[in-house]
Amino acid sequence: MSRVNQSGSRDHFKFCSNERDETSGQRGKKRSDYDRCMSAINELTPSELQLRQTRIDRAAVELGLHFDLYDQAPKDKHMAQLDLFPRIISTQEWKKLSAGVIQRAQAFDSFIADIYNEQSILKDRVIPHDVVLTDPAFQRQFSGFVEKEKHHCTCGAIDLVRAEKGEWYALENHLATPFGLSFVVQNRRMLAQAFPEIFETMSVSPVVSFTTQLLETLRAQTSQKKPRIVLLTRGESNQAFFEESFLARHMGIALTRPGDLLVRESQVFLKTIRGLERVDVIYRRLESSSIDPVALPQNEFNGVPGLVNCVRKGTVSIVNALGTGVADNRAMLRYSDRITSYYLQQTPLLKTVPTFHLSDRDQAEHVRQYAKDMVFKPIQDHYTMSRYFGGNPLPTDKSKLQRLIKKQPELFVAQPYIHPTRLPHYGKNGFKSRSIFMRVFFLLGERPVVLPGGLTTQEITPQESNRVTTVAGGMKDTWIPLKKETAPKQNTPRKRREAHGDFSISSRVAEALYWIGRYLDRTESTSRQLNILEDIRWDQLPQKTKQSFWPLWRAVAAATGQETIAARKTPPKNTLLIARQLLLDSDEPASVFSCIRAALHNAESIRDFVNPEMWQALVELLLYLEEESKSHRLSRSRLNTITAKVVGEIARIWGTAERTLLHDDGWQFLRIGSFAERAFSNMTLTGDTLERTLKTFTDADEEDTDLAALLQLLGSLDAYRREYSSRAYIDRVAHILIQSPNNPSSITYCLKNISYALGTLTIQGENPLTLTLKEEVDALTAYIQKLPLDDFFPAPAEMLDAGKDAPKSAMSGRPKAASKAFSTITAELEKLHQKIEDAYFSHQNAFGDHGQMGLFQETSRK
Repeated sequence: MSRVNQSGSRDHFKFCSNERDETSGQRGKKRSDYDRCMSAINELTPSELQLRQTRIDRAAVELGLHFDLYDQAPKDKHMAQLDLFPRIISTQEWKKLSAGVIQRAQAFDSFIADIYNEQSILKDRVIPHDVVLTDPAFQRQFSGFVEKEKHHCTCGAIDLVRAEKGEWYALENHLATPFGLSFVVQNRRMLAQAFPEIFETMSVSPVVSFTTQLLETLRAQTSQKKPRIVLLTRGESNQAFFEESFLARHMGIALTRPGDLLVRESQVFLKTIRGLERVDVIYRRLESSSIDPVALPQNEFNGVPGLVNCVRKGTVSIVNALGTGVADNRAMLRYSDRITSYYLQQTPLLKTVPTFHLSDRDQAEHVRQYAKDMVFKPIQDHYTMSRYFGGNPLPTDKSKLQRLIKKQPELFVAQPYIHPTRLPHYGKNGFKSRSIFMRVFFLLGERPVVLPGGLTTQEITPQESNRVTTVAGGMKDTWIPLKKETAPKQNTPRKRREAHGDFSISSRVAEALYWIGRYLDRTESTSRQLNILEDIRWDQLPQKTKQSFWPLWRAVAAATGQETIAARKTPPKNTLLIARQLLLDSDEPASVFSCIRAALHNAESIRDFVNPEMWQALVELLLYLEEESKSHRLSRSRLNTITAKVVGEIARIWGTAERTLLHDDGWQFLRIGSFAERAFSNMTLTGDTLERTLKTFTDADEEDTDLAALLQLLGSLDAYRREYSSRAYIDRVAHILIQSPNNPSSITYCLKNISYALGTLTIQGENPLTLTLKEEVDALTAYIQKLPLDDFFPAPAEMLDAGKDAPKSAMSGRPKAASKAFSTITAELEKLHQKIEDAYFSHQNAFGDHGQMGLFQETSRK
């Protein structure tokens, strides 16, 4: 809530008066930087403020900006919440902080290099041996891997807290796989879009260029002119998968899982649609202990067998270096000053929060005396710690945690609770003061770089979080004012690097895009067909008419995989229940709802490849269907509205993809999936309807209402009218739906587009499997073009137009001949899918003599 003071101005911050609040000075006066920001907010009414926050929350949902907590199941996703009030750190204060962060990063980088080489700091007894050598993150197998002159920690982060008196403390190190960089960039973007007025109060240092600097740093790890760089992740089950997808997309590198990589002859390769392509640099986002099951067999995670040997031989570089996690050991925080002095011969610029290792009796006794003021933490955060806890996450219950600490004190540390400064946090009841923390990111390359700003997080409850890794309390955009006199000068233009666009996409990305294309086409066709069938007004039809139209429903069900409905011979009294099942049933795998959910799932698995525009369109459609599915009843008017909406949204998604995605190999697989789905479903629907029409055809039938409905169901009625300007004759319908090269719904049109897409894949490098597959698709197209459709169907259109009847003798054998031809095409389309999968996704040799399709062999001989 807000109030209007005596001067008539609004005050949204009346409940934020606190001596620890950063918006207040020593005498209660507002700092000038915050004063301008707060004045801009006070210009808005409470409803306007709520609208701004709603925009931010909506943007987070549409972007899929979520995180998983280490102490909860991976499936429990939490949407990230960005507060509309930013944190502001003065330029002068930030300069000091940056210097302290770089100094600390360089000191611990030297510590890592020493521990995996001479171990001088242990030999000189500067720090205890056992703290390092019993650390779960310390792996002797990694000793001597990286040259001493190279950085072990290339990209890292330091957690900071500003105490109530204004002094800064280092709270934790995150030098192995730092989390949160994507949130910094996305927070800035979301706040700028939802609340642009607030940025008019001052110039703010940009943050988006940091990912470009990270890419340049990764490229510098190898002497290759056009290095192949990949980001290695655990996959969707990982807490930071959204972040990893974001970073890979922004840097333009492949997001890979261990299964995407393969070691051959001491070199690492990526499985792509053109075979194996060598990898030069791996940006590692999973813990070192999970990297290689051969070198580290005690870990249950599969990893990449043989990868450690490749690193040892120098055929691939890994960033950050294997074993870097030893610097994240919270038991080492106690010795931070010693480490800085030992390696840099400098006085530490940043204080460290006092930390006590509970395996030390004296330290443990001190902690027991002040237990109520302490925060207890495990010495490491990575996944391998769970094996010390019986494979379970760290318990949140205090009594259970204390029992675990008593049983394994060497795995825990304690830190006194530092009362952080606070900032206003916007909630349901307006602004209230809440404690804040900050994570600062850095790069150690040729020139150390600190990201101007950081990930500011808000505390949930005192002494519960005290960790920046917990973003559940919400986040803030962090501003470093960019003053004119301190504005960075334009850097000298760097030497232009060669483009790396000749790399192939991975097989996993190609497969995901292929299935997205299939699911989108299935969604559109099912929705459109339901909309058209509803126009028939089923509830108003007599039973005899229902019986004649029911086969169309069955054909639609068969084309969408609804076998139960397709097998039903008698029509129901009401089709609304069936329509709802086909449209909104989340338990029905082939429903529209399930198809969009599956498309989004595939898109999520390749977030580095799917751009924000296409992702947002998919999310919005799924959210719409989720809302509609909450009602178990479906009226006919609502059915029409939903199906029309879905058809329009699918068109929007395809339009967005066509306008914003690169038309490269990935785009072609998206198209291949769409046309493969369309060809198979349309052939199923067309074949079923035409065969049934043949069986019931009489000399008096000049036009079958089923044929007109079939054309409409397949979106070809207007095309038919333009082509023939006549009623729906069976031979003409068969031609435009099967053989027409120009009708987007015809089988021939779909196959020609698949052939074209396969042809483009050969341009950037021939793949024998691609060439063979293209030849087989062309052979199937040729087979379809040669089908004697005029011989299959009685009463050709020319005879009927001339007022003649087809001789009954011509009926003999035609239904069987047509049925055989249609069955052959359907079977070949099913094999085509398997061939695509074997050629590009599973890398099976699909073209051995035992696997050749008989039809194609015969055609090729012709």
